[in-house]
Amino acid sequence: MIVVRPARRDDLARLVEIENAAFEGDRLSRASLARYLRSPAAAMLVATADAAVVGYALIGWRRGARTASLYSIAVDAQAGGRGAGRALLIAAERAAAARGFGALTLEVRADNARAIALYEKLGYARFGAIPDYYEDGATACRFRKALEPA
Repeated sequence: MIVVRPARRDDLARLVEIENAAFEGDRLSRASLARYLRSPAAAMLVATADAAVVGYALIGWRRGARTASLYSIAVDAQAGGRGAGRALLIAAERAAAARGFGALTLEVRADNARAIALYEKLGYARFGAIPDYYEDGATACRFRKALEPA
């Protein structure tokens, strides 16, 4: 069973492992992940299975904004297909709505069909693309979902 909870400082080493395994480039550094853990303008959630951290989602916002952003979401390959990504995304939406945001936006690699399928299944609508967004020159697709008030 997947359980989502707020990330804690003692999760940092595992968050770094997941980040480095999930992404070939455009990785968040250990220092960046640590800053996000304590930032008042971000929320980091972790998915656990049998008490072990198997994924994370990071949302952020700017003061006065009406929309929050899903900065990053990653699941350990060994835990793939167990619903951790879906659980994290739903929890991120709830966390953003609880803070009064009316929408959640995200960018995803145009070649990440699995993630795009999940976003579309959960009601995200594509609203644009950003060529040359990633380190390797890949295009990002932009998605948005209106959130129900908490």
